[in-house]
Formats: sequence, C-alpha cells, structure tokens
Amino acid sequence: MALKVRRLEQTSSPASLIVLAYGSFDAFAAHVQIDIDACKLDQRDMAAVVNALRGWEINGVWHG
Repeated sequence: MALKVRRLEQTSSPASLIVLAYGSFDAFAAHVQIDIDACKLDQRDMAAVVNALRGWEINGVWHG
C-alpha cells in the first residue's frame, strides 16, 4: 500500500483511493455488482452509491 501511495504522490493527476485499491473504477463497480448479485449489498442503495462515486471520480472530487 505504501508503494501505491508513493506512486500516487509522484503523479501529476493522482488517482482516487478506489482506483488505487481496485485498479480502475470499473473494476470496483464490477466487484460491487458481484456482491449485489450475491445479495450481500442492496441493489437500489448500491446503484445510487456507485453512481455518486462515479460522478466524484469523473469530476475529480478525490483530488481536492
């Protein structure tokens, strides 16, 4: 994890923690979908959460 943080600090456009942890936002969304399909997460709630986080990812809110 420390290596990932170091890489983040060295980039001009830092990635979100989601991208650091999952490799991409789409990979995170796929992981969430697996848990939704397994009934571990609520479909309506998590769709709203993923959409909100995707908006933050697109708009660079993480970089503030």
